[in-house]
Amino acid sequence: MRLFLLAVLVGALAGCSKGDDLKSAALKVQLHYEGFRPGCVTLTVTDQADPSRQATTTVSVPDGPPPGTLSVAVFRQAGWSNDVKLLAVAKEQSCDGAQVDTAQADASLAKDGITPVDLSLSATDSDGDGFVRTEDQGTDCNDRDANQGGPISWYPDDDNDGYGNSQLPAKITACEGPALTASRTGDCNDRDPSVHPGQAEFRCDGQDDNCDDVKDESFDLGGTCLNDFQCAGANACTGTDGGVACNSTVTPTAYYVDEDKDGKAGTDGGVTCGAQPPGTVAEFSDCDESSTYVNAGRTESCDRMDNNCVGGVDEGNVCGQNDLNWQGSGGIPTDPSWRAIAVGQNLAWLAGSAGTLNSDNLLKVEPNGTLTRSTCTGTWNAAWVSDSGQLFLAGNGGKLASKLPAQPDCTPATTPDSTEPLNGLVGFNAAGATPLTIYGVTSNGLIFRWLPPADPVKVDGLFINLRAVHAAEKPETMLAVGANDPPPNPPKARVARFNPADDRWTEEALPAGLPDGYLRGVYVVSANYAYAVGDKGVILERNHGSWRRLLSPALEPDLTDVVAFGQKAIYVTTATGTLQFFDGTKWTIVYSSPNAKNMRAIDATSPTQIGASGDVGVYQFFRWPKP
Repeated sequence: MRLFLLAVLVGALAGCSKGDDLKSAALKVQLHYEGFRPGCVTLTVTDQADPSRQATTTVSVPDGPPPGTLSVAVFRQAGWSNDVKLLAVAKEQSCDGAQVDTAQADASLAKDGITPVDLSLSATDSDGDGFVRTEDQGTDCNDRDANQGGPISWYPDDDNDGYGNSQLPAKITACEGPALTASRTGDCNDRDPSVHPGQAEFRCDGQDDNCDDVKDESFDLGGTCLNDFQCAGANACTGTDGGVACNSTVTPTAYYVDEDKDGKAGTDGGVTCGAQPPGTVAEFSDCDESSTYVNAGRTESCDRMDNNCVGGVDEGNVCGQNDLNWQGSGGIPTDPSWRAIAVGQNLAWLAGSAGTLNSDNLLKVEPNGTLTRSTCTGTWNAAWVSDSGQLFLAGNGGKLASKLPAQPDCTPATTPDSTEPLNGLVGFNAAGATPLTIYGVTSNGLIFRWLPPADPVKVDGLFINLRAVHAAEKPETMLAVGANDPPPNPPKARVARFNPADDRWTEEALPAGLPDGYLRGVYVVSANYAYAVGDKGVILERNHGSWRRLLSPALEPDLTDVVAFGQKAIYVTTATGTLQFFDGTKWTIVYSSPNAKNMRAIDATSPTQIGASGDVGVYQFFRWPKP
């Protein structure tokens, strides 16, 4: 017959038949608990007459916070005496947990009916985490923190990554683990702190880096892909940095752009297995996209350039013995100072200030060597010649002038509202198309537009002492140079660019650390390349809109003017009387004047037709083939 009944006693006793002595009496045991919710409660009944007679039951503890009461019915048992001993035991967490409290009482079943018995169990679980404080024989490591329960297993963690070795048992069970132990296990490589569970597979290396028994599952190895060149391939570990790459056996096609518009392409246009980029070709045929005078298949000229891209300069004895020489006049002290030179298709003009013997301040130089001197009243600082040979001049006092090749005199003009020196001149539509347009710049920062025979018109003003202006074919490529020089401050180099959208000029940023001084010459090769020179050996390159400083000539002389045909063919005039050539890496003196202390100007139509001029009547020409 059952000793315990975890049910309503009244109903149980009401169902007893008359004469059933075992069920005619019962103990109603009330087990009260407070301060904690037991994980397990057991009730043991022992026959006081014979302690070997004993029975134990586990009492279910409902969910919910303490306090609470559990009810158990104890009936008579055949062969037992009526006197029993009751013992209640409470444990934390489970029936295998720590025993935290007991309660006992003696009771008798001699009297029929229900006899109540109360047993009280008490312990403290302040944080309600199910673990009792150690003062009450519990195991709570911190009874003020519900997130920290009782002692836990600590596993060997030799790489100190927070995960214990999955191959080894727990080293200790405690609230705190010793050094190089972890409360979590599962580390499949306890020699590498980067390898442990609880993370995604983070590197492609043929190893299981997150200890889930799968290698490199995050990387879709073998899956189809496109590499950076849009070539089809399969995902594979790189084998070096733990990354994954698209491994393709397809060779992409390299494409090139004809940046300098010479009909041959050499600028990187992309490498791809995909569609051909617009405006590209698949053949590399230009070794210098900064120059229209260089490309594969071009005939080599005598011009200090590798015109045909074979890796040599002027190879095949193309120059002959003396073809690199410059020819002209070394000048004499009484000759004019040729401040400006304009080299045209069929003739060249020199202009400046008259010498001491006569008033001549212009010199026309024809291809056959014929020289014609004339006078155009004024001191001329800049010159420009149209394709028809018409000369245009800019000079002191805001003066302008023009002169046809056969015209004995010149046609004067003046700038409105300014008598400041005009220092630079550049023109457009030089082949006779209308309207022929010329721009001039002044020392006080004014910019004039001149459409002869109409009068010049001021179009803008800058806080720059402008010394030169140049362009490549179209007005939108125009650049003007000079310096900002308000007294008593030293001059600071400046460059301004023309913006055709609003007909205004905007300063451009120059490299930091330039020495004080003026920029005195500028040459625009194309929309992508331009060069400016100035005092103290300063030479600047404009490459796709950004300026940088280039290597200066030896001794850093003041540079007065510049002509360029690309990054590897730059000529400058110097205030020390030399003409120098820069091939992109080194400087070479190509002419040194025996008389002039100052070479002032240089101009060209091509690398084989260049002219330069200076003080005391010095002028020099490089022509090939020689006339």
